[in-house]
Amino acid sequence: MPISGVSATRGVGVKVPGRERRRELDDVDRALVAALKQDGRAANVELAKIVGVSEKTVRSRIARLVSDHGLTVTADLAEPTQRSRMVYLLHTEAGRRFQVAEFLAARSEVDRVHLITGSADVLVAASFPDDAAALRFQVQTVESHPDVRDAQSCHLIGEVGGPARAGGPPGPRVDTEALAALMIGPPRYGNFDELTDAICDAVITGLGADRALIGTSKPGNGRRGTSIAKRRGISLRYLDALVARIEDGRTDGVIKRVWDTRLHIVVADARTDPLMAAAHDLVVAEGYVTLLTLPMLYGDSLVATISMYYDRLTTLDEEYVATAQGVADHFAVAVARTLGLAPAPLVAESVSGTA
Repeated sequence: MPISGVSATRGVGVKVPGRERRRELDDVDRALVAALKQDGRAANVELAKIVGVSEKTVRSRIARLVSDHGLTVTADLAEPTQRSRMVYLLHTEAGRRFQVAEFLAARSEVDRVHLITGSADVLVAASFPDDAAALRFQVQTVESHPDVRDAQSCHLIGEVGGPARAGGPPGPRVDTEALAALMIGPPRYGNFDELTDAICDAVITGLGADRALIGTSKPGNGRRGTSIAKRRGISLRYLDALVARIEDGRTDGVIKRVWDTRLHIVVADARTDPLMAAAHDLVVAEGYVTLLTLPMLYGDSLVATISMYYDRLTTLDEEYVATAQGVADHFAVAVARTLGLAPAPLVAESVSGTA
């Protein structure tokens, strides 16, 4: 898979006290970065074979590259191989163009619908995972509609330019004041439930996500009852259906991949991305579009994951992902303590004297 960028950056977004680079990159670090440039979703076992070290070494090196050097991995699937993009020109029955347009606009495959004049009544632009899905949509949805008299299709093969390509969807709004209130000063949470509430507040109020999910164990490992620590805006029906498909082998799931790779994953459009191919119907029913899942690392231990959901198509650039990862790293120590994986903080004893 082509990788659009693997970078090590520091000082981006929210600054986390105490995070300093311990040492410069060595040959193993550089070899890992080079391997990730070739395949950003390669498993640790595969990376170990490529670099010539143990899988444990790969885990610890990636954790250090992420925490000390701000390593980020972004993947960009080429449009022609990822989707089949179509435009349909429809002739409708007299007086029925509005009904046809509204029906098609509600379909998850459809990107936009226009009412037009001239040789057709309605223009529909849609995206599909492959040509077979595009053909099924044309035959079963468009041509079978009782108010569509005729349909002509055009296959989009590329883009030259224009404002839609240059601008792209907007990114989320980061509220630095909200993040500072949650992250600066002594902890204000007395138990794990309050801690996960604070993390959800940081994700939604501070980082601009619409929904949040915190997991403390790998999905599909027989611990369904304990894998979800907190959910906000994500339905239990969606989670149960997704975990069932992970357990029966139909999909790996994004969260499971983050547990395996210890790297964040961005899914720009979960309704059509091949990574979510076995769950497109669940995504559409749940109503979100863009997804970002981050690892929460305490040393070599992955203690939890944070999944951030966006209800509209959203651009998540490297600076935003680095900021979000910084927030996750800030809370990772507290999560490790509540799970018994890190020692409790030292409490200074107050000594009072009498005159």
